[in-house]
Amino acid sequence: MGKLAFFQELLAALEEQRPAVAATVVKVEGEVPGMAVGSHFLWMPDGRYEGPGAAVLEETLGEVAPEVLAGHQPRLETVKVKGGNITLFLEPVLPEPRILILGGGHVGQQVAAAAKLVGYRVTVVDDRPDFANKALFPAADRIICAPFTTALQEIEINPSTFIVIVTRGHRYDYECLRAVIQAPAAYIGMIGSRRRVQGVRERLLEEGVDPQALARVHAPIGLDIGAETPAEIAISILAEIIRVYRRGV
Repeated sequence: MGKLAFFQELLAALEEQRPAVAATVVKVEGEVPGMAVGSHFLWMPDGRYEGPGAAVLEETLGEVAPEVLAGHQPRLETVKVKGGNITLFLEPVLPEPRILILGGGHVGQQVAAAAKLVGYRVTVVDDRPDFANKALFPAADRIICAPFTTALQEIEINPSTFIVIVTRGHRYDYECLRAVIQAPAAYIGMIGSRRRVQGVRERLLEEGVDPQALARVHAPIGLDIGAETPAEIAISILAEIIRVYRRGV
């Protein structure tokens, strides 16, 4: 890929909020056709690959690039290919992190405020006009007043989306978790007592939801810091989200 085409593709990924991995060849050992120091290319999670030597690197990048995206950190990687070794500088191209708050109550309001403080884009969903409004969420980037399942059909969820389920009841927790459990979100957390959370889990298991998908749900939500007030709970939730964002766990 020429330098101009590379930067055009990179700019498009950034503007369209698409994850990718930008790679630069920094060292070539041996005789590897189509590879030269300084060559650039992009790898995309949907399988698209733009750049020189696609046939040489496609399989290798398919294994390494997802780790770079998940780790949110650039790294040098030397890969063995036909004809020699190539050292690449791999840099994640990450969409702006977004927090999707399902529930406009006191905890949701505090989560929105804390999320904006650390620089995340915030979307809030609630089916009650008295809660889904700018007065309660002055800093939110998007507020949707609609039934949760209806709203979730229209919201794009990608690997930079952090989902916070803080609805007003067991029924809505279940509906929201069922709607997002298979989504490629970076994080799914659900508030509630252990008993309430277990009830939702058991119902979804009975419906055939993959146990591994349920295992990645953070519930009860947030780090265990003894939080009690809505503001304290919001801080515990944001702390857990930041840990996942920065460390991947």
